[in-house]
Amino acid sequence: MCRQENACVNLSSQDVEKTCWCNDPSIQFPEELLSQIPDELRRKACVCRSCVLAFQKRHSPE
Repeated sequence: MCRQENACVNLSSQDVEKTCWCNDPSIQFPEELLSQIPDELRRKACVCRSCVLAFQKRHSPE
């Protein structure tokens, strides 16, 4: 979405035993967020932490 590195360690060749930020149960990847990924990048690109957190902040009940 922002085209920045997402620092995911799940697909990294190093620190593969380390828990990635994307496995944090407080972070959600709802379809409303994932649907914003362009079709040509679906299942090829990841959403970075800052984009996920910004989405959650915009859509959290106040």
